[in-house]
Amino acid sequence: MRRAKAFYHKVTPGHFLINAHIPAEEVVVPPLYDFDLDCQLTEWLDHTLEAARPGWRAKEGLDDDGIASISPSFGIAEHSAWLGMDVRLQEATCLSVPVIKTPEDLALLRLSEQNKWFCYMKSGYEHLRSRQDGSFVLSVRGTMSPMDIANAARGDELFADFLLQPDFCHQLMNWLVEAQHWYFEHLLSWAEDIDGGHVFSYSGGWMPPRTIGHLSNDAAMLCSTEIYDQFGSPYECRLVEHYDWVLYHVHSEKIHYLPRIATLPHLAMLEIACDSKTIWPIEDLERILPATRSVNLMLHAYSDQVREHIDELRNRNVLFRVYCKDRTDAEDIVAFVRDRSKSL
Repeated sequence: MRRAKAFYHKVTPGHFLINAHIPAEEVVVPPLYDFDLDCQLTEWLDHTLEAARPGWRAKEGLDDDGIASISPSFGIAEHSAWLGMDVRLQEATCLSVPVIKTPEDLALLRLSEQNKWFCYMKSGYEHLRSRQDGSFVLSVRGTMSPMDIANAARGDELFADFLLQPDFCHQLMNWLVEAQHWYFEHLLSWAEDIDGGHVFSYSGGWMPPRTIGHLSNDAAMLCSTEIYDQFGSPYECRLVEHYDWVLYHVHSEKIHYLPRIATLPHLAMLEIACDSKTIWPIEDLERILPATRSVNLMLHAYSDQVREHIDELRNRNVLFRVYCKDRTDAEDIVAFVRDRSKSL
C-alpha cells in the first residue's frame, strides 16, 4: 500500500509497480450452468475461492505489489445484468441477454435492489466476507462504460442505431450514466475499504479512494473514432466526474481510440490487455506509447519480456502484471523491477 500510494501521486516518470504471478496447482471451477444459483450460489462461490487459494499460497512472503483478493465474478454478465436482464450461462463466460428491442423498451431497464443479478452480486460479497480468514481481501469487481453496457442491453443493433437513431442512443447513454453512479456506489460499499481505497480485481493492487474502474469500452473497438466521440467519450467524461481516479481497461488489438481515452479526466491507470493471437502490448510500445500520451500504464508480460523492454518505459510510470516461470523467477523479477524503478 505504501508503494501504491506513492505511485499514484507521482508526477514524474520512471516509477514501477509489479504484481507477479507464479504457476500453482490448477483447481477447476465447475461451469455456472451446473448450479441453480438461487439455492447453490454459495456452493459455487466456495469453488471459486478454493481455486484462488493455490495462487495466493505460492506468493506468500513475496514482496511484490499484489494483494490477495477476490470478488464475485460470473463472467462479463454481471457488468450489465444488474439492470434486470437475463444471462446466458456459458462455460468460459456469461453474457447478458439484450432486452431493448425498440426504443420504447428503455423502460424495461430498471434500478432495483431486487433485480436477480444485483442480488447475486450482493449475496456473493456477503458470502465471501463470511469466509475471510485473513488471507484475502474483497476487491471491486468493476463496471463497463455506458457504451459497453448499451451494447449489452441493446445488442449489436446498437451500431446501426448510432447512425439511424442517434437521439435514442443519446437518451440511452444519459440514462446509463446515472444508473452506473447508482450501481457503482453499491459495489464500493460491498468491497473492502482499505485505508479509504480499494483493491480492484483488474489491477490486483491497492488504488486510491474514490476510484472508478475498471471501465471498459469493447464496443468502441467496433466503431470509428467519430462514433466514439459522439456516443462514448462525452458520457465517459460525465461518468467519471463523480470520482477522483479512473482505472480503464482496453484491448491491445484495436487501439485507434486510445488517444481519446488518454485525455479522460482523472485517469490514474490505463490497462492494455493482451488479446489472444496478437502481439503483446509490451512488444508493441512503438505504437502504444505515442497513442497514450503520458498516462500510467498497466502492462501484462512474461518475466523475460519485462527484462527486455523495461528500459523503453523509463518515461512512464508502469504497473507490470508479470507471469513468472516459478518462485525463483518471481523473486528475481521483483528485485529487477525494484532496482530499475525510481524510489517509491
